[in-house]
Amino acid sequence: MKTLNVILGVLVLAAATLAAPAMLASIVAGSAGLLMLASAGPTLAPAPLVQTVQIVRQVAAPTVNVFELEGGTGVVVFRQVNGKLVSRMYRAQA
Repeated sequence: MKTLNVILGVLVLAAATLAAPAMLASIVAGSAGLLMLASAGPTLAPAPLVQTVQIVRQVAAPTVNVFELEGGTGVVVFRQVNGKLVSRMYRAQA
């Protein structure tokens, strides 16, 4: 690593004395890129963990409430349909 820094430093100084000023920026940028690649080194990322997911559905038993009307005239039945409370009245047959 230190030797690479020294070599790149010498190359930049040589380019500054020999190359035209318009090319100097390209040479400095290229050497900086090489230095960044050399100093980064290989990075090993750990493998992602796979998590298993279990989906549990609970189905509630349909609840039906039955209420008898006064005098035996009929009954009213309450139940849930698609999450909504629905009522229905049944008249007693005479």
